[in-house]
Amino acid sequence: MPDDLGEDRIAIIGMGIRLPGAGRDLDRFWHNIEHGVEAMSFFDREQLSSWGYPDEVIDHPDFVPARSVLDDYDRFDGRLFGYSPQDSVLMDPQQRVLLECAWSALEHAGYPPIAPDGNRIAVHVGTGLNVYLLDVLWPNARAVKSAGGLQILISSDKDFAATRIAYKLNLQGTAFTVQTACSTSLVAVHLAVQSLLTHEADIALAGAASVAPPTRRGHFHEPGGIFSPDGRCRTFDSQAQGTVDADGGAILVLKRLEDAIRDNDTVHAVIAGTAAVNDGARKAGFTAPGPEGQATAIRSALAVAGLEPDAIGLVEAHGTGTVLGDPIEVSALRTVFDTDRPERQPVALGALKSIMGHLDTAAGVVGVVKTVLALKNRTIPPVARFTEANPALELDKSVLYVPTEAHEWPAIDGVRRAGVSSFGIGGTNTHVVLEEAPPVPGTGRGRREGSELLLVSAKTEESATQSLARIDEHLAGLPAADLPDLGYTLRTGRAVLPWRGCLIRTPDEEFKPLRPVRRATAQHAERGVGYFLTGGGRLPGSPHTYNLDPHFRQIVDRGYAALRTADGEPDLETRELAGRFALAQAWIDALRRRGVRPSALIGRGVGALAAACAAGVLDFTDAIGLTLGRPADGLRCAEPAVPLYAPDGTPVTTEQAVDPGYWAVRLHEEHDRSFAPPATGPDPAAWLEISAQVLPHVDVEPPPLSNGYDRLLASVGLLWEMGIGGPWDPALDEGLRRVPAPGYPFAPTRHYLDIPPTAKERHL
Repeated sequence: MPDDLGEDRIAIIGMGIRLPGAGRDLDRFWHNIEHGVEAMSFFDREQLSSWGYPDEVIDHPDFVPARSVLDDYDRFDGRLFGYSPQDSVLMDPQQRVLLECAWSALEHAGYPPIAPDGNRIAVHVGTGLNVYLLDVLWPNARAVKSAGGLQILISSDKDFAATRIAYKLNLQGTAFTVQTACSTSLVAVHLAVQSLLTHEADIALAGAASVAPPTRRGHFHEPGGIFSPDGRCRTFDSQAQGTVDADGGAILVLKRLEDAIRDNDTVHAVIAGTAAVNDGARKAGFTAPGPEGQATAIRSALAVAGLEPDAIGLVEAHGTGTVLGDPIEVSALRTVFDTDRPERQPVALGALKSIMGHLDTAAGVVGVVKTVLALKNRTIPPVARFTEANPALELDKSVLYVPTEAHEWPAIDGVRRAGVSSFGIGGTNTHVVLEEAPPVPGTGRGRREGSELLLVSAKTEESATQSLARIDEHLAGLPAADLPDLGYTLRTGRAVLPWRGCLIRTPDEEFKPLRPVRRATAQHAERGVGYFLTGGGRLPGSPHTYNLDPHFRQIVDRGYAALRTADGEPDLETRELAGRFALAQAWIDALRRRGVRPSALIGRGVGALAAACAAGVLDFTDAIGLTLGRPADGLRCAEPAVPLYAPDGTPVTTEQAVDPGYWAVRLHEEHDRSFAPPATGPDPAAWLEISAQVLPHVDVEPPPLSNGYDRLLASVGLLWEMGIGGPWDPALDEGLRRVPAPGYPFAPTRHYLDIPPTAKERHL
């Protein structure tokens, strides 16, 4: 990508889907695209009768019982979003799909789906007609009366689609619901791009959902109409006679490309330009497509992108597969892409509807997802069920062609680019120009060679357990160099929820059994963790940590450097005291940088000095001076910022803490160097024994670990499971990238009213 084109580019950094035949799985969706796997479902008499279809509809010769549907259309993880069963069952299923897609998309981008305050994350989404309200909810008089008019309105009206997401996910940018019929979701993308280019937002969500209840799982075919006679869509084919309806939704996460590169986001593809126009009255009728408006949208998007038509290798078409629509759309495309250049590379046509049918408001954004996956895989996907081109398209005279099987996507001038079109009934035409992601710039990936702490959390024990298992499975195919990125993404790019689990993974170790997840509590967080600094352990301590962690190494080196300033040659005992003090400070600092701070401090001997230093009573230089035999006179002692205790649990008073002589005496106190929590005094939720290593003392058995660095990570992870700990020092994550990783394992429960008998009159 030329440098002068980068400033106005928008990165696609996350995608979340709910689609027929693929569910929430992007890899499965791509498999279906690449192999032309259809997602249409066909329904038998028994199913139709159970949904209330009258016999005269089922037996009508023009009735086609087909639709692409979601397997779990009636299910929703309302508990995750804080909805009661009653609220969940009242809510438009389309808005439920959007909530889950928004959560998944943000996780896919590596950002927490419950955003921190002060964010500028915008939401631009839309939905189709709320048929659930018309066919299922409204005829249930008891449910309507119980809920009340206002609750029905809030749960059902499409006006609240964007603001519902913003409220539940704490997104504090603009929240606009978009409605332009079939082009809704691509218009939402266009508007989201504008909000980023004008710096109204820093991140933007864009997409739509269209979901209908079982009362709409069929259509009547009319010759020349929009609906297929056999429930299949044959876009661009000579046998094309219409499409079929589909349910589903998708949301993109967008960000200015320069910001995404700066923040080490994973860029899946780039939006080079977008445009939206309306046909006005330049067409045969309100519902008819207009070739001039379509061509204008495409030319405008290319102009915004600063590109000529010859730069495009694929166009994902609106592709209705109708007798009228296909020729008009191809005619518009030909006016843009057909040129007189003999060396012009052919332009492939794409048609999502050929495998899925018409997603209505969600069609455009799902077309973008499809094209992004094609760019990532450098593959031109096929148009399913295509055998022979409709002669009216005159493709034999055009640069356009219909691929019948997946094949390699050749670059044009070194870059693969595509267009995505979406045209709405009423005439709002939209086009988006995409290009493949630029090469990933050099980062700090692979600089850490040690173990990584991997954290998961969920709303329920079952979901947390499943999430931990997903991460464990994901690790089996993960390159060792990507392990730090995964740890960073899971720690910073997920919501922090009560049920938690952790695992420690070293690139070259065998996988170990997973430990049970635990529930974090506010009581544990309030009580915090106590540090017991024994001053014991075998030196040199943890050479593994010394080699891995430059901050740790700096503090240890500082301690040993002080020995060189001592009067005379320090004896072995003095060198050990200074070394143990510096090592304790290094461990305390390593814990602090990983979000752990003590609520109480106990120390023995040189550990008492380390505790005083951690509490802010002594500074490092003065404290290590005591270990070297320097007099206590002149030491500057401050009041403790963290409660200090003697080994027996007796509080260290303020008077004692500010007395330099007290610490000189404590340095040489007689003691054994074993850990024993006091019977009285502080009552933290857990203890960390800090000697030459960090050893956790919690209410569960810690995992078996081989070195001090792993024990440090285990201590941080076990405390985090309890609810103790906070954000890590950003310096630890310098150069790491947000990467796609297994997302939240939703626990969808059926929240759906039964279809009442009166709904029979509402069919089709």
